[in-house]
Order: sequence, then structure tokens, then C-alpha cells
Amino acid sequence: MADVFAGRFELIDPIGAGGTGAVWRAWDRRLERLCAAKVLRQRHAGALLRFVREQGVRLDHPNILSPYSWAADDDQALLAMDLVGGGAVSNLLADFGPLPDRYAAELLAQLLGALVQVHAAGLVHRDIKPANLLLEATGTNPPVLRLSDFGIALSLGEPRLTHQGALIGTPGYLAPETLAGSPPAVAQDLYAVGVTAWQLLTGEEPPTTHPLPTPANPTPVWDLVKPLLAADPADRPSAESALAALAPLLADPLETPARTPDQEPIEVFDHLPAVPAAYKHLVAVTPAQSPADAEHSQTPPRPTVAALIPRTTDSPEAIPGGATGAGLSRAAWSKLGRRRVLVGVVGVLVVAGVGGGLLLEARPHRGTPSSGDSSVGPTPTPSRTPSETPPVVPTGPVTRVPNAAVTVGAACGWQEAGSVETTADGTRVECRQQGKTYRWIKAG
Repeated sequence: MADVFAGRFELIDPIGAGGTGAVWRAWDRRLERLCAAKVLRQRHAGALLRFVREQGVRLDHPNILSPYSWAADDDQALLAMDLVGGGAVSNLLADFGPLPDRYAAELLAQLLGALVQVHAAGLVHRDIKPANLLLEATGTNPPVLRLSDFGIALSLGEPRLTHQGALIGTPGYLAPETLAGSPPAVAQDLYAVGVTAWQLLTGEEPPTTHPLPTPANPTPVWDLVKPLLAADPADRPSAESALAALAPLLADPLETPARTPDQEPIEVFDHLPAVPAAYKHLVAVTPAQSPADAEHSQTPPRPTVAALIPRTTDSPEAIPGGATGAGLSRAAWSKLGRRRVLVGVVGVLVVAGVGGGLLLEARPHRGTPSSGDSSVGPTPTPSRTPSETPPVVPTGPVTRVPNAAVTVGAACGWQEAGSVETTADGTRVECRQQGKTYRWIKAG
């Protein structure tokens, strides 16, 4: 039987590993969903605060992957996030090399749309790079990008968790002023977007020196994103301005399948192994609400939408970007000689613990474009057809596996409060507080 973390998350199988923790595919018993669970061990105060910060960053945006819940169990802590199976943009570049201009523009528009939301919330991500840009497994349909790994994100105006002068981020993506010791600022994220754009167009790893060399064959996308690499941060456009600059390119529909220069179709493969047999009965073919939506609201799942790009560059509103609801195309990619890449390991995982009492939650700033805005954004993801609908978890109640260790009236831990289980005789019970203790009570 799978290990159960804090009475709620069944750790099914590891899908990623790093020097300081692991990422598991897990079953969220409370929401009855599959999820990705980042399991971290306690170490020291700085790591603790970073853990609390990351689990508190809950930005509601279709192109942002942030924790929707967390749990603690003895000396370990867990962050629960949506399960994203298409690998990272770094995997896409390793498989296909330089990307076509329109495809690169699609990815950049979704990334910039996410950063509009991040920066409007007063945050600096500080580690923008292809390895932290996860992808839904959309096959040959338009890509759906998810900005992940907020472990070193900083809320402007809050105390820094590193010593003065310490460099945080990944070499090659650090802005010149960061290397010079300047404090974190949103312009540094925009420089990293420029480096990422350079990678999308060249397929190469960026050098650690400045300035970046101009691509051998400059393209319209390069002309639009080159200002992001300005040496002076004051000369770099904001995320809104850079997104608006892409509008002319985004006006042309993204042809699918997109193709490399040698006409190979670009496909975002599903990198996750099949669900273990013991969990197949929990898998259905009906579309599921995302764990983040189910955790924080009772509203229906977000529909497929295109991003709206502001007409002006000085709007203070956060403009939603990207699209959700992409259909998966599980092609026989083994015939193409593709190597499976485990998803979920994006950079170094943050070592963390629980306690300290500080919770930093970034509330999204939702902007509402005017009804007459005719601007365009990233191509909407097509609706799924029955033939390409992937197995996902059900939206309604399921028959749980009986747990012989749980009985009506038995004690349960505070960490399990709200958890629902099924006893050996089929009775559904919930962990509830009874006076000063917690016990398994029949679920109503």
C-alpha cells in the first residue's frame, strides 16, 4: 500500500528527484484527484521560511503552477500542485532544437502573461528559465505553458532570506545588475525572459557572459524581445509592454502541427509513466476540475480562453494570459527515438520544514479588459475530441480502498482533520475534532 502523508496524500510513485527532496505523483484523498507532491525535509530557518513562502504563493492564473495545498508530517513537509506531464521547455528544446518563430511567440506570450500576474502581486520570480517552464502534454496541439518553482521568489519589500551580496538564480539567466549586487527587481525577471527567448530561437545553452550574441538568423520575435536584454534595467520593457509587442505576431493563427526547419512535427509528449494498476480504478475519462480550483473555490473549472493583450503599455491591471484545457495526444513517440524525461525536477528543490508562523500569500490582482478590446493573444487550445481525451481523475465521489487501520471512533491526528476514509466494512468516515481530540466520525 502506498505511503500516506499526513493522512491525506497517497504517494504513488516518484516522478522526479533532486539533491534536497523528491517529487511524487500522489492521490489527494480530500479532493479525490491526482496531484504532484513535492516532499521536503526540514533543515534550517532559511529553508523553513522559503517553504512557507512557496506554499503561500497561490496565484490564480492558467499559466502559473503554484502550490494549492501543503501538509506536515514529523520532519517532512509536502507541497501539493497540479500534475503536469509534458516535461519542461528545456526538454522540448533538447528534442527539437530551435523553435519556429510563431511557436516561440506562443510560449513567450504565455510566459509574459504569467509574469504580468506575478509582478502585479508584488513578486519577483528570480529563476525564469526553460527548466522551470513546464508543459501540459498537448501533443501537436498548441502548447500550454506553466511557470513553476517559486521556491526563491521574493515579495518586494519583504526581508531577504540570503546574506547581502549572495547571488540567487541560475548562471546565464542573471541580469548584469544582479551580478553587480543590485537588490531583486522585476526587471531582472524580464532579462531572464530575454535569455529564454534567445534559447527558443537558437536551441543553445546561454553563455554566462554579457551581452548575449545575436542569433545567426535574426527573426521578428528576436527583434521584439531583444529590448529585454538591455544592460540598463530602466531600458527594459515591462511584461505588459513586451506582451503587447508580440500582438502582431500572435494575430496570425498558430498552425498545427508546428514543424521544425527540417519539417519534423513538434509534439509535446506525455512524459509520465502509466498510472500503477492499483490506481486505475480511480481514473476516468471525464474532464476534471484542477486541484487548485477545487481547493479554493466552488466555481466550475476555467474554460478554454485566449489571453487578452492590453492596448497600452501603462495599464496597472494584470492581464490573464494563456489557455487551459488542452487535449492530450499520446503518440507513439517511442518510434521517433525520444527519451522519456521525468517531469517535476526543475532546478534544485528547496529544502524546507514547517513552523515559524509566517505565511506569505500573494493575492491575484484580476484586471478586466474593456469589452471593446480587439487585441489578440496566444492561440486558444482546441477542445478535446473523444478520440484524444486522456485518462484523468473523476470529478465526483469514488469508491475508496477500505483502510483496515481506520475504525469508527478511533483517534486520528490533527494533520488528518477533514480527511475522508473508508473502513474495512465500507463505512465512510471523516477525521473531526471532538473536544480536545480528533476522531474518525461517520461522514454525513
